Amino acid sequence: MYFFAMKTTRLIVLAIASGLLWLPVRTAAQEKAPGEAVAQSETAVVQPDRPGFGTGTTVLDRGVIQWELGFDVEHYLGTHLITLPTTSLRFGVDRRAELRLDYGGVLAVSDHPDTDPSTSDEHLYAPSPIYVGSKIMLWEGSEERRLKWIPKVSVMAEIGLPVTKEIAKRMPISGNIDLLFENEVTDWFSIGYDVGAQWVEWAPMPDIFASLGLNFSPIDKLGLYIENFNIFDCDAAEILVGYSNVYMVYLNFGVTYLVHPRVQLDLYAGFNCFHSETMLSGPKNDSFLGFGVAWLIRD
Repeated sequence: MYFFAMKTTRLIVLAIASGLLWLPVRTAAQEKAPGEAVAQSETAVVQPDRPGFGTGTTVLDRGVIQWELGFDVEHYLGTHLITLPTTSLRFGVDRRAELRLDYGGVLAVSDHPDTDPSTSDEHLYAPSPIYVGSKIMLWEGSEERRLKWIPKVSVMAEIGLPVTKEIAKRMPISGNIDLLFENEVTDWFSIGYDVGAQWVEWAPMPDIFASLGLNFSPIDKLGLYIENFNIFDCDAAEILVGYSNVYMVYLNFGVTYLVHPRVQLDLYAGFNCFHSETMLSGPKNDSFLGFGVAWLIRD
């Protein structure tokens, strides 16, 4: 009964994700009558979702194509993890909807010499699934004073397709659903937060996650952020370190710089400030560092 319930829940979630995936395509086909003009801004500016754990509410305009790329190194529970690279290709299909193609990169795992010197040279390479999905803006905010406190709201859903036969045998498909929120407090300060569930390819139960980020823009080209990220019931950790049903809290911060209206660079770092399975054994100095770029290919 327990396995049946898990399988049924997964199918329901993936069915919802599939519906959200095709909604933007249908909307784009019906959006404009022949000859109707499409308004474009005079100067297009890149609007990336990266960096950080959370995802922004912003949706690309129709016809806009944007590419985001990142690299990071992490020390996680006695192992070194290198992700090369993370990639996100976004396509605007409507004023309120975009299609996405996300790839988490190849995760290279190496045992830490301090943990077991005899295995310090061993490596494990784990390619990520390719995620196909969409982001849809449900509420884009209001300029009315009495409604400005209501956050912008978007929903994002993706289906993960395995890239290796081994992963396909264990879990043919995976997926995630996120609810995204953002409050623009001033012209230079905003608060972003989201909550969601992700079924990774090797875990029967989803990871439940939530994030809260403070975003600052002291000048036009410079951005700063600090973010808290929480993971609940992380079954994926059992594959790497033998733990399951854990609760982890991360804190990360970073800087972004707009080198060109179409190109943004970012640098970020963070650490694990709480791990439910290491309370008895002591901290493991979990930390990560990364950088990336976002490029507005077509506006």
